[in-house]
Amino acid sequence: MRPLKPLSGAIALALMSAPVSAQLMITEYVEGSGNNKAIELTNLSAAEINLSDYSLQLAVNGSDTFRAPISLQPVTLAEGESYVVYHSSASAELKAAGHFGTSQLAFNGDDVVALFENGTLIDSLGQLGKSISFGKDVTLRRDPSVTTGRTEVDSPFDVNDQWVVLAKDTFDGLGCSGLDACEAEPPVVFQCQPDKAVPVYAVQGSGNRSPLVPDGRFDSEETYFVQGIVTARGESLYKGFYLQDAQGDGDEATSDGIFVYLGGNPAPAEIQPGAEVCVEAKVKEYYGNTQLDVQDNAYAVLGEGYPIPSPVRFRVREGETLHDALERHEGMQVLLDQDSPLVVTRNFSFDYGSYRNNMMLAHNTPLYNPTHWYAAETQEALQMAADNAVSRVYLESDFKAADGVLPWFNNFNPETGYLRIGDQLTGLTAMVGYSYGEYRLVATNHITSGDLLRTTANERNDEPQTADVNGLKVAGFNVLNYFNSFAESGNPNATCTEAVVAPGAKCYRGAPTTEEFAMQQAKLVNAIIAMDADIVTLMELENNGFDENSALQSLIQALNDAQPNKKDHYRSVKVRKSDLTFKDAPGFENVAYFGEDAIKVGIIYRHHKVKAKNHARQIQMPEQHAPLNDGATKSAYQRHAMMQRFNIPGAKDDLTVIVNHFKSKGSSCWEDDTQFAEKEDVQGSCNNFRVSAAKVLGEEIRHLNGDVLVMGDLNSYGMEDPILTLTSFDPEDRGGKIYTASHTTLGGKEYEAQGQLIERGYGLINLKHKTDYSYSFEGELGSLDHALVTPSLAKKVAAVEAWHINAPESNLFEYGKKYTGELEKSDNIYSSSDHDPIIVTLDYGKRAQWPGKGHGKVQH
Repeated sequence: MRPLKPLSGAIALALMSAPVSAQLMITEYVEGSGNNKAIELTNLSAAEINLSDYSLQLAVNGSDTFRAPISLQPVTLAEGESYVVYHSSASAELKAAGHFGTSQLAFNGDDVVALFENGTLIDSLGQLGKSISFGKDVTLRRDPSVTTGRTEVDSPFDVNDQWVVLAKDTFDGLGCSGLDACEAEPPVVFQCQPDKAVPVYAVQGSGNRSPLVPDGRFDSEETYFVQGIVTARGESLYKGFYLQDAQGDGDEATSDGIFVYLGGNPAPAEIQPGAEVCVEAKVKEYYGNTQLDVQDNAYAVLGEGYPIPSPVRFRVREGETLHDALERHEGMQVLLDQDSPLVVTRNFSFDYGSYRNNMMLAHNTPLYNPTHWYAAETQEALQMAADNAVSRVYLESDFKAADGVLPWFNNFNPETGYLRIGDQLTGLTAMVGYSYGEYRLVATNHITSGDLLRTTANERNDEPQTADVNGLKVAGFNVLNYFNSFAESGNPNATCTEAVVAPGAKCYRGAPTTEEFAMQQAKLVNAIIAMDADIVTLMELENNGFDENSALQSLIQALNDAQPNKKDHYRSVKVRKSDLTFKDAPGFENVAYFGEDAIKVGIIYRHHKVKAKNHARQIQMPEQHAPLNDGATKSAYQRHAMMQRFNIPGAKDDLTVIVNHFKSKGSSCWEDDTQFAEKEDVQGSCNNFRVSAAKVLGEEIRHLNGDVLVMGDLNSYGMEDPILTLTSFDPEDRGGKIYTASHTTLGGKEYEAQGQLIERGYGLINLKHKTDYSYSFEGELGSLDHALVTPSLAKKVAAVEAWHINAPESNLFEYGKKYTGELEKSDNIYSSSDHDPIIVTLDYGKRAQWPGKGHGKVQH
């Protein structure tokens, strides 16, 4: 940053004869490369000026109104002093010439820049309401004879009247006004004082904070000399470099490395790994990351070519958490080897917290969602959440990964270069850092698929592991918004207002191109065929009818075309007409809708294996219409369930199959704004509303005879209230009470004005074991997809499996291309959806020995 300087001799001479209107004025304008934008202001009055009374304002793209004011710092300028405002993302060279950076200073060469004093315009460049280029890619310096500001901002602007045009990215006149470059100041040469140097490990200390930073502060009270060997540069995620003590203290409790921050600028070229560097800096706890904060280039390269300290083999000591171990290595380079207790718990995908693609690793084993294992509000669930929080670390690249690229992994592809949740990475080196409230490993080398340790149980399986278990197979599969209204010009769905649907339409959620739709269809077809199920329940089908122009029939046709044996062909169940709705609008004629959502559930079956008895029936789900204090109504809806009774040839008992898709956790219901307004429900939004759906479903099942199988994406983990409602629970073990939602209706009539207490479950048996999963979210596994059976049917269960073809994989391998760049795509079964399919095998020939066969276990 350049210090405030007095006026040049030429402009001072002009000022002596200037009229009394001389004031604060714009004296230099920079519009250069990228964000190189700057405005120089100079005090041309004969008295001091405090900048708190002034602001800059912009009018962009030909607008006739100004944007919000850019307030200036409360700095006092003496007569003749200049002050430079610059864009906060400008180059280091421009920043060095400036005094105040702000991202608001974003203008182009045809935008108006104006200076205001207490809201009154006193100077300007450009013409308001016009987009006429006058300052693109130039630096403008004002004629020193001009001492009165330009206030006619509505008038045409001629840059040549008062300004001298200089080359793009000319910064040598900023901070001193006048037409000439500023006088060069003798550089301040930093002098290292090795005798006063503090070792890195003494800066780090053995705790979470540096012992040099007093309690109640975030930085040290004084600066310290620190020297060491550069182990890595930080170019993007962390800008600066990593310094490590050449010898270390041999104490595992203290880190020998530390990050050196250079004011947000990358390290200069001479600072490379192997260089010995000395710095003078304050010690700073920057949002939990201990670092050295260097100001005014207070560093020196003492030598080059020194041995770089070897990466430390990463270990977690007995009795400490993963975060404890990471803190001991903060700022150091570590090596992950076969004995490093880290496995993938979230595959390479987009992280909304840091807004970049990355991966999450966990201590020893992938993490599970607490409410998949334990009921909400129990001490066990709370403890598991706390344990998870200190058992994870993000694996990053320094530079933000390009679309479809895993920077530290060679040949990332869906066929041979893939990773799966549970994999262990070996040979990877990384710097240990901390930001956004999380520990992060920033990779510093590359590994390949040959460096992955993967157990046999965690390997890909091209067919279900229960494929060889004989019996009737029933599958449940969320097909990830399979929409055909655009790619195949299918029927519009129930939420559309126009008969012709295009990507970008509010009602459309499917593939944005015909090419991507073809890939989605191929992946789904290959996955469903490989399941080899006799009955398949489907979720997230476009709700656009049941005829040949529907998404349902599109998928069936594609399945049957791919299977030459007609005995393997599928057909859809037929739904009672009284359960369907129709829209009386052009282009919507004769389209039978199953509810009013954009998506629906469906059931397909092989009619050579089972026979559908009568028509399928709709089980209506509740709606919520809650009055608000302002007179408005907050409404929420759910997708209806579908129920079909099947006859199993040769079997005594019929089978009733019900497919459901409960309200999502990412929605919003009345209870979320009232009951959980201050503290979010750990079970996600709309939990009470899902309990209402479970109650309606349970009441329906209570009146059914025979074997019942409930499948679907219930948007609830294994021990959450909706699942407990459908199965069984001990109120003492719940940790709290289970209530339905308030202000609900069913079939257009009031259902429950006040949420009702659920005192006992409906007695279904959950076939999914706690250790299994079907979904991965934010680094935690769990099952949102379920198979629930009546006790009579549990006796016939031969096997149950969550076929892990999707949840452990990277979602970059899904059909969509939007954020995957040039990444290769494959029509294989992996990442065909974001949910794993659930496959239940039923033995109607004899009573199955359950549990004990297959991969599932009855969960009581």
